[in-house]
Amino acid sequence: MYRLVPRSAVAFVSFIVASHAFAADYPTGMRPSYPTNWDQSGDSGSLKFEFGLRYWLSRGSQSFSFAGDPISATDTSHILEAHLRIDDDLTKSYVKGLAGYSMLINGQGSTSSSSPAITDGKISYAGGDFGYLPFGDSKNGVAFGFLAGGQYWNDSPNIGRTDFAVASVGATVPNDATGRPILGGNSKPDDINIYALRLGVSGKADLGMFDITGEVAGVPYARINGVLGVSGLADQYDPVGKVTLAKSSETDLNGWGYGAMGELMVGVHPTDNLTVRVGGRAWYLQGVADSTFNTITVSDAVDTIPATPGFETPAKVVSSQHYISTANPFSLFRYGALLELTANF
Repeated sequence: MYRLVPRSAVAFVSFIVASHAFAADYPTGMRPSYPTNWDQSGDSGSLKFEFGLRYWLSRGSQSFSFAGDPISATDTSHILEAHLRIDDDLTKSYVKGLAGYSMLINGQGSTSSSSPAITDGKISYAGGDFGYLPFGDSKNGVAFGFLAGGQYWNDSPNIGRTDFAVASVGATVPNDATGRPILGGNSKPDDINIYALRLGVSGKADLGMFDITGEVAGVPYARINGVLGVSGLADQYDPVGKVTLAKSSETDLNGWGYGAMGELMVGVHPTDNLTVRVGGRAWYLQGVADSTFNTITVSDAVDTIPATPGFETPAKVVSSQHYISTANPFSLFRYGALLELTANF
């Protein structure tokens, strides 16, 4: 038994020596199965997400022209907005989207014949941009570059609704006690839609606890269409021939414009995953639009003004006409302060 212990010890020492000798002969240039930093490559952490809400206290103004009648409005709108931004530090690019809707609108409208108060309406928008920031350090520091995108914008404070006749050719309409036809009618609210192309520059500065983001985008082309509901046309009445010319449709807009949009925000990071920002934004657009509408002619050449009300002979719609007024100038301007609360992950 005592002889076994030394033999075991000699065998153990021999194994250790052999192992070291083998290790000395192992080729040092062989590549390991995984890189030593395989779990720290950083690619999986190149994406940064921001999602949050904004409150936009905006001041708006708009100006249109219809058949020589100037139509304008100024308003104060309280808008709630949701936004999302995804930055990719690896490619130095980002995508962002936003959507907003007015909660409260008030203001004052103006036409050649009235100054209606604005107590409701609609301001809404949605859009998205792709940005590329090749200059600077997009991960830590200052980076700037280019953006391209598009935006839908509806700017429709309710200036008022003007009635229009709905009778078609061949229809009969009653006369009132004075012999004038009673046309009745319908009306539609303002509904101004803009589809804008955005091209510009943007930048972002990461200052540790603070950050600054900004952009300036030109709008080289924007399509505008919709309804100018407040526009009207006074009935033209001939008491001798008892012929009335009346507007018989809403006023439709169709045109184009150009302008610019800008935004600047300053943020603070109370925690790693929360950002509070304040700043401002301004959008401006101008251009020209065609306005189109229909009229009807109502004739009652046989009847005379009755002596006894209630026994009037019905008048008849004898014809209709389509009108277009071209190259009417318009402008839209909306600006104001922004407050943002954003989660980062």
